[in-house]
Amino acid sequence: MVRRRVFLSVMVVGMFSAAAFAIAPMGPPMAPLPQGQYAGALGYAFSDMNLEISGPLGASTAGEAMVSDIQTNMYYGGLVYGVADGWNLYGVVGMADAEFPGDGTSPDFDGDEGFAFAIGCKKTISKDEESGTVWGTVFQFSEARRIDDSFRPVAAGTWGNGLISQGSSGLTEAELELYEIQLAAGPTVPLCEGVCLYGGPLLHFVEGDLEVKNDGNRYEYDLEQHLEIGAYVGAQAELADNILLGAEFLWTGEAWGLGIGATILCP
Repeated sequence: MVRRRVFLSVMVVGMFSAAAFAIAPMGPPMAPLPQGQYAGALGYAFSDMNLEISGPLGASTAGEAMVSDIQTNMYYGGLVYGVADGWNLYGVVGMADAEFPGDGTSPDFDGDEGFAFAIGCKKTISKDEESGTVWGTVFQFSEARRIDDSFRPVAAGTWGNGLISQGSSGLTEAELELYEIQLAAGPTVPLCEGVCLYGGPLLHFVEGDLEVKNDGNRYEYDLEQHLEIGAYVGAQAELADNILLGAEFLWTGEAWGLGIGATILCP
């Protein structure tokens, strides 16, 4: 039986997991496009993560120096290109928003959509000709910029277990930026004609910046998730000759994400 080629579904996040987009979908860990071939991609990604805080911190009211449940949404489009057989490069751009809860009755951070992008590469390592299983790796860098929120603070309003002050009066302006690196490896396994399953171990690292301005004062905080080990799994199905649909789930101890997307093979 001759198996069809398996094309990748680029879902970055969010990619742009990015994921203000935390952990971002990446598609199959392989480079399916031959040299000189293009493909387009459209998709949506959601993520949820916890980040440690450092900066001009106040007195903690409870718990760790951490902002929990940073939730992001991203809508994106992009291109994939086969630079050589077994090597693919991709890039996506889109819009990402973010939100995370305030402490107690304090206002939540509810950021407007900012600019997000991701770039990455995929490498095919080997292929089992009998089963059609392909082994490979994927590396991705993503960034989300200028996710802004403004609001009037309540008395003693804080984020991060009391460690980040929201200000005391007037208008508070806050801006969030996130930077993310992901590396994964594993198999892409054909299940039946036009359908494949993929996944494997995942390394995930995030840094971010939070700027808070109120009453003429400006405070800057560093956000970070140390290197985390997790896993991801996804599926992809051929809708038409040159169109594929995919879905993916990613998880580490401090973050999780999911995405859906479509890939269109260019003639």
